[in-house]
Amino acid sequence: MKLYPDAELPGFEYASSAPNVLEMTYRSSRPFADLAEGLIQGSIAFYGEAVDVVRVDLPDSNGTATRFILTKLDTHKL
Repeated sequence: MKLYPDAELPGFEYASSAPNVLEMTYRSSRPFADLAEGLIQGSIAFYGEAVDVVRVDLPDSNGTATRFILTKLDTHKL
């Protein structure tokens, strides 16, 4: 925002529906849901976590609104 005061930044909404589950909803004026998913997957890999990611594209969004459901896996059961 400092360099580009008129920038339209994407946003995330968060909810936790169950233990070890995080629901993140991505919203942007631009269709960068693929980029958001890549950043999520990259973060999981970087930190070496066992997390399942389910992507649900929201109706009529064309990549501008997507819900990601992240579930931390119990590695003791694997």
